Amino acid sequence: MAQKPCNNLLPQSKGANTSFLSVATSQTLQSTGSATGNPRNKCALKPGHSLMDWIRLGNSGVDLSGTGGRTVSVTKEELVKHNTKNDAWMAIRGVVYNVSRYMEFHPGGVEELMRGVGSDATKLFDETHAWVNYTQLLNKCRIGPLTNTVKLDAVIKESFSLPNNKTFDSFAKPQIPAQEADILPRLDWIQKLDEITLYFYTKQFCNPGYLIRNLNHEDNHIEIWIFIGVYVHTFDFKLQGQIKWPPKGVQMSTESGKIEVKFNKHDNQIKLWSDLGKYKRSKILATDLEPDTSSLDFKISYINKFNKDSFVILLENESVLYTLPIGYHITIEGLVNEIKITKCYTPVPKKYIGKCINIEMDTEYVNFLIKQYPHSKSFSQYLCHLEKDNTLKMSLPKGNFKLSTLASHRRFCFLAAGSGLTPILGLLDHLLKRSTNRIEVLKLLYFNKTSKDIWCNEMLNNISIEDERFEFVNILSNCEESWSGIKGRVSSDLLFPIVNKSMGKISYIAVCGPNNFNLNVEKILNELNFPNENVFIF
Repeated sequence: MAQKPCNNLLPQSKGANTSFLSVATSQTLQSTGSATGNPRNKCALKPGHSLMDWIRLGNSGVDLSGTGGRTVSVTKEELVKHNTKNDAWMAIRGVVYNVSRYMEFHPGGVEELMRGVGSDATKLFDETHAWVNYTQLLNKCRIGPLTNTVKLDAVIKESFSLPNNKTFDSFAKPQIPAQEADILPRLDWIQKLDEITLYFYTKQFCNPGYLIRNLNHEDNHIEIWIFIGVYVHTFDFKLQGQIKWPPKGVQMSTESGKIEVKFNKHDNQIKLWSDLGKYKRSKILATDLEPDTSSLDFKISYINKFNKDSFVILLENESVLYTLPIGYHITIEGLVNEIKITKCYTPVPKKYIGKCINIEMDTEYVNFLIKQYPHSKSFSQYLCHLEKDNTLKMSLPKGNFKLSTLASHRRFCFLAAGSGLTPILGLLDHLLKRSTNRIEVLKLLYFNKTSKDIWCNEMLNNISIEDERFEFVNILSNCEESWSGIKGRVSSDLLFPIVNKSMGKISYIAVCGPNNFNLNVEKILNELNFPNENVFIF
């Protein structure tokens, strides 16, 4: 029997049998001249189609699944319809993936991958290289579970034992989560003599974000965008009277999905309005927005060191307030060596940096904690050498995290490494405040090299003291002799007690860190038989 390679993404050669689903490292390509690492199965990849190119594409925010980030159940009848190169779905171990974009990245060639398209390819996959970590490789291509076609009412009826003389219709059916396409924010408003408040009602756990923009100097023409998944809901208001900018306050409940925007009326408008004014609303896919409206110019209001190799940037636009959905990121555009490039970053809640920097946090900034890499051509080097009032171009929200998938879970563990802490912070705040299905346990295992690398250590420790449900654990791989905490790297020994049923099993795990860290965590969780559907890797 061939020995498994140490890199679980690199398939072992199997004679003249081309790997059905495989990726190779650049070292393999250089040493063998073969895209698969097997000199008997040469299949040259096009430039820009290496493993790292595939990873970059997956992290770019491009919708590789074709579902707009939604999880969609797929029947066998539906699966078989997607059997062409440009519309290629396949199922592996009960999960359907859209491999259309992966075709040109497949080292075994397009024709080899086409063998499994439109069908359950589990057997074919196992025959060639069952050890390949396909869940990580195709994570961003995941459509949803493969199911049998069953009438919904029949399933519901089987789930209930009906008392005598009772009909099925007299019992409530299980609630089916609303799809993003079906959510239309509902507008309401109230007023006092000196202020007016707008309310936008979405759906519970639908995870909205918002953008509020002042469009003219008279302060009665404003625009409010509500981000829900892949859709942007726009409200263009011409208010009856003048208001003061910026808003007096903005509140958003991540649990109910309600957004509240309060304005003070202008001094000459201290009276009751007869109505709100005029407004136009629209709903559009974010990908269909015009280029000049799909990015925003923000200036740097503050930039300074945070610790030995990271820095804080606070961005501000005097005419815009901007908050992302939880778990989403943006791209920042800049010039590095005269080449225009973009980099993904996740904003962090202001409470985690407010006490660490010498600046008032009353203004609604977009806050970033960024690790500074030493390479002269790195994007972080470009950013850290900018100055206050320099302008950066920032994208609209990108991501596919579904807050609703957490609703049924009460025991969580987050694994973060280095700057991978940033998307975890907003998620942590949401869960600790959640009142519906209140959580029982939330563990955060934070991996770094030294104690000086730890971000927000004091704040996170304080939260763990104040809330007994939250446990914060630092793990260092290159610690000082004086370090008394856990030493080492992520391992099976470390994660086994977390997922073991007899030791208070965690039911949901979120992971964020460098690619190698993410791959290693997923491999360990697979070995520990932790269900893939309860793992999210940012």
